[in-house]
Amino acid sequence: MIQSDYEKCARRIAGALQLEPGEKVVIKLDPRVFMPLVPPLQNVIRASGAHISGVILAEDTNAASDGELASFRQLFKNADVFIWLPELRQGSRPALERALVEWLDARRGRAVHFHWHSGSYPVGVIELPPQDFIDRIYLAGLDVNPADLARKHQQAIALLRSALVRVTSPEGTDISFHIGDRPFCSQIGDATRDRMQSARTRVDRDIELPAGVLRVAPVEASANGAVFLSVWRPIITEGRNLYLRFVNGRVAIQGGNADKIDQELTAAGGDAHMFREFALGFNPALEVLREAPFIAYYGYGSGVVRLSLGDNEEMGGANRGGGVYWNFIHNATVTAGDRTLVKDGKLTAVVDT
Repeated sequence: MIQSDYEKCARRIAGALQLEPGEKVVIKLDPRVFMPLVPPLQNVIRASGAHISGVILAEDTNAASDGELASFRQLFKNADVFIWLPELRQGSRPALERALVEWLDARRGRAVHFHWHSGSYPVGVIELPPQDFIDRIYLAGLDVNPADLARKHQQAIALLRSALVRVTSPEGTDISFHIGDRPFCSQIGDATRDRMQSARTRVDRDIELPAGVLRVAPVEASANGAVFLSVWRPIITEGRNLYLRFVNGRVAIQGGNADKIDQELTAAGGDAHMFREFALGFNPALEVLREAPFIAYYGYGSGVVRLSLGDNEEMGGANRGGGVYWNFIHNATVTAGDRTLVKDGKLTAVVDT
């Protein structure tokens, strides 16, 4: 990336937030990566009349203390905005994570997640393309029009609520579930104060860039069927040619290394074995390419489906504890009753007109 690329990133972050004079901004950054973004980001924040009131440095630790939690609570007490920049290992130590959750749940502020490096995943055993290639894809992904995303999301929401949702794939995935009245999170890249007025869940206040995904926690116990994964990489254990079989929302795992994966989920406790989330990507710049297939930015690419296990409190679901375990399907077909939203990994005209 060159300097003009970092300047574009800074402008997009500022554009998403529409900072107002006097607003106080807390930034989390990792001095080992993406530092050329910091000066232009400082400039656009200052130009808006806002100012940086605190900086949190990334730390590769799980250490915590009551004093650290108290310090973070004080830092966020008067903050209006949190900007989370890329890290070598994206994540928050316990005290920071708790303080952030409390701040967002209190509806005191809004956040932009600009993770970049951590959002790319292989398709099966295919290696990721070079980082320069991924950077070009992500830079193009910043240009998606929020209004276009919002229109397509609203069309999809109406369809997904209307009937039983079914997800299939050529390899053997065939799972169905009901959305019920669960709230959708429509990630269109709008982190303005006005947009926050309609926020219903925690993730509505955590705005991702690049944007594009539509997320929901379906009625967990309504999930029945199977998800096939040629490769699954939970937190520790890798499995091959797995079937995740769901009965009333609870999963049993079959296939290579299934016993160790099950042990990992059991050790995590909570609702690690429960169906968590359905997510559908809409960003055309992040779609899976035939010539260089990979899952871009957490599955936000057009037609990509994400099905996951574990805690879904942030989305208004019923699961608690056990962590979060993502699974991506790049060639799924998604139907709601007799209407098709996605066919073989491509959005249909139903949500693309």
